[in-house]
Amino acid sequence: MNAAVKEKSELSLFVRREIDDYGLDTCEFRIYARITHRAGNGEAWESLNNMASACRMTLSRVRLALQILNLAEITQ
Repeated sequence: MNAAVKEKSELSLFVRREIDDYGLDTCEFRIYARITHRAGNGEAWESLNNMASACRMTLSRVRLALQILNLAEITQ
């Protein structure tokens, strides 16, 4: 097996129905995915600057995405 190919379990992604139905744009979904990945079953703490850099977004776009996610109450 090619080392660059990930095992199936490492590639799986589950998106809850509420997330899929909400209609997030790509930036909002990317921020949601980052928070979910970082938090696991707990809390995620990352600076907005680091999040913006890692997601290749402006700081203002990260803030807007977080506001929308908070309003949608889907980050909980």
